[in-house]
Amino acid sequence: MNKDGSSKLVRRYFQFLKPYRLMILTIVGLGVLQFAVPLTVPWMTKVLIDEVLPGNAETAWTLQKVILVLASVYVFGTAVNYVRQWVMARMGNSMVIDIRFQLYEHMQRLSQRFYDSRQVGSIVSRILNDVNGAQNLVGAGVINLVIDLFLVLFAGFMLFQMDWKLALLALWLLPVYYLTFTNINVRIRYAWRSVHRQMERMSGVLVERIAGMKIVQAFNRERMELDRFKKQASAHYAYAMKAQFLSNTLGRISQTFQDFGGLVIWFAGGSMVIAGKMSIGELIAFQAYLAQLYGPIQRFSDVNVTIQNSLANVERIFEVFDIEPEIRNIDHPVPLKSCRGEVQFDKVSFEYVTERPEPPKAEPARGDRDVAEVQRPEKRFYWIPPRIRPAPAKIAVEKREALQRVSFHARSGEVVALVGPSGAGKSTIVNMISRFYDPDEGCVLLDGIDMRQYDVHDVRSHIALVLQDNVLFSGTVYENIAYGNPRASEEQVQAAAQAANAHDFIREWEQGYGTVIGERGVRLSGGQKQRIAIARALLKDPRILILDEATSALDAESEFLVTQALERLMKDRTTFVIAHRLATVVRADQILVVDRGCIVESGRHPELLAMNGLYRQLYEKQLKAMKPDQWLEAAAAHEGK
Repeated sequence: MNKDGSSKLVRRYFQFLKPYRLMILTIVGLGVLQFAVPLTVPWMTKVLIDEVLPGNAETAWTLQKVILVLASVYVFGTAVNYVRQWVMARMGNSMVIDIRFQLYEHMQRLSQRFYDSRQVGSIVSRILNDVNGAQNLVGAGVINLVIDLFLVLFAGFMLFQMDWKLALLALWLLPVYYLTFTNINVRIRYAWRSVHRQMERMSGVLVERIAGMKIVQAFNRERMELDRFKKQASAHYAYAMKAQFLSNTLGRISQTFQDFGGLVIWFAGGSMVIAGKMSIGELIAFQAYLAQLYGPIQRFSDVNVTIQNSLANVERIFEVFDIEPEIRNIDHPVPLKSCRGEVQFDKVSFEYVTERPEPPKAEPARGDRDVAEVQRPEKRFYWIPPRIRPAPAKIAVEKREALQRVSFHARSGEVVALVGPSGAGKSTIVNMISRFYDPDEGCVLLDGIDMRQYDVHDVRSHIALVLQDNVLFSGTVYENIAYGNPRASEEQVQAAAQAANAHDFIREWEQGYGTVIGERGVRLSGGQKQRIAIARALLKDPRILILDEATSALDAESEFLVTQALERLMKDRTTFVIAHRLATVVRADQILVVDRGCIVESGRHPELLAMNGLYRQLYEKQLKAMKPDQWLEAAAAHEGK
């Protein structure tokens, strides 16, 4: 996060406002026009009391004229305020859309490393809660301050025009108010920062637990999770109440200053009226203008709550904007309209560097990850407003070496199987092919050219993935299959479903392809989800296919249908298969045995068995784990080789 304090934070935020400059000027202009009411009414009140009601024959004013002017001013003020509020609402809602769009677009460019170390709920909180709060900085904050500033200037001018000595006496509270505001305001800002950080933690855990409610209920952890949520919600309540207490305190102090200021003027002005140096109407008008001077000061205490709250939101938005995407295109990428699908790793090394927030160390919950750390001002008393900089997050950096000088060559159309123990580096290799990560050393070549020379979107347009736990989106079956190619016709979608052995069960449903499958496909069986994911990949018609445990955790019938669909999908494509079941990889053109980030063996199935190395150990362990009939069948097949 930037370290130049609130002023630079606001300047950065104002970059979002450039498209709305005309709207902002219109709002400010209409706000200035509204001064007709608060500035005209006191003067007309003076005329009414000093000239009209006493029956002064020399005045040109009549009761009817005064009432007509006041009525006209009220109608004008109402109309102007209506238009101003409508323009402000339009600007605010448009800003929310724009900022959310830019923030979401930026998040889409961030690498998987960003998502590996953050909860989904905390990310969603930035896009929804923080953007909503940030738009109030201008709509309900800065613009109102600008308009109130004009009101203070006009009211002050009228006060000095009426009696400059009395006007000076009315300003006695400003230095005291300045010091009070300076010292309480910094604490309000820190308090709201804690509120939003706690909301992020609470959102992160809540979204995670709701998504995994089946596990919570299966392990009877409802009470534990409820207690955890209660603890987080209670911490948020405590932080919010502290912020409200400070804000309310500042507001009431401002009100007290205003009341005492009015009393001083009533005493001094009343003495002048008794001495014949000021008329009653002038005193009442002076008090009315004084209220217009003190009013913005009082309102500023309330508006300041909005501003400090919004600045805390803006800080968190820019924390995300300041994260640079790790996967970026070069200035002039090589075009990749067609792809042969030839992949080569040349001495590729890669290290996972995960940045995770450390547990908070401040009270009230020392070392508790569920409660955000309380942030406090550096000094007890300030003579000038301090730069309120966001405290740098305490980050724990975890490093893990994933690949060590990995080299292999997958020719176009080959089936390459990756086997090895869990955590050996298999998924990292296929993530490199999809360019979710870039190598720390070495390079990944696609059709003989370093992948980093291509546009990342061009590379991914030639790759499709079928995973163990495929992500299906809430919506219809048709929409999920067409996700692979939104321009595909209905006939092409159905053809892909038929090739994936999905058409028959889809047709049995009452709504067919229009059936809504629910979030993440919760209404489907594992085999049905896999076949829809295969149809999605088929519709994309990729040159490179990645299968990551695509047949694991399926029953025998589903595995047969999925395997049959996969064979159609793999035809004439370069395919990378990750599988713990070695029976699914024995026919691969090339088998890479990965262990501790290195390729320790490579070759075809018979060659690897003859080496008596890690592959043979894995193969024999799986044979022993099979049922007797499966073992005899596999052993006979092995002996036949």
